[in-house]
Amino acid sequence: MMKTKFLIVIFICLSQVVVSQNCEAISPYTEGMRLEYTNYNKKGKVKSVDNYVVKSVTTINGELIIEIESTQKNNKNKESVARKDILKCVDGNFYVDMAGYLAHQNDDQKSNLQVRAEGDFVEFPDNLSEGLELKDATIELKIGSDDSASSASFADMKVYNRKVIQNASFQNKAGTFDAYKMTFDYIFTLGFIKVRGSGIEWYVKGIGIVKTESYSKKGKLRWTRELTKITK
Repeated sequence: MMKTKFLIVIFICLSQVVVSQNCEAISPYTEGMRLEYTNYNKKGKVKSVDNYVVKSVTTINGELIIEIESTQKNNKNKESVARKDILKCVDGNFYVDMAGYLAHQNDDQKSNLQVRAEGDFVEFPDNLSEGLELKDATIELKIGSDDSASSASFADMKVYNRKVIQNASFQNKAGTFDAYKMTFDYIFTLGFIKVRGSGIEWYVKGIGIVKTESYSKKGKLRWTRELTKITK
């Protein structure tokens, strides 16, 4: 069950980065940008803090390449070793290079395995307004090599009933923003396992998701993830 929860977080994080099928509109990330996200459990206690530093943003042969250095500090103040991740977008498909994740498992062999998110992605149009119903989205997670023919699908997530319910000032530790509050439902499928739930998220143009609350199908809070610091 812990693996299932982890994969759901992957989907949520990907939806925070991918804002449309147009790679040029994917994110506001600029070189040197720093973001801190704090993860809380259902009781509001800090579980961990994720720190991201954008090392470079380049376009090569039509591919958008974002290099990010990240570290995580748990609630015992223990920090993970810095890791560099390469995020890539090609023709609207977003790629996460898994080499850094898998390297520690086999130091003698390089791995070019990737987890790749394909599908509609979660779209945030420019014409957001209160009451606007947003498009459903289905995200499929595949794992394999650089050769797409050898990759295999192992999970998917459908996000639906998306709606903008409020446009108002949102304030947290990272600052004060003009945010759009949205609600959504989701169903995550991993083999025979299906997890249903709902969520609330606050979206800021030019930054992305600044807060996400995830709820069970019974309406109980599961976890919260919030942007707590940003330096452009």
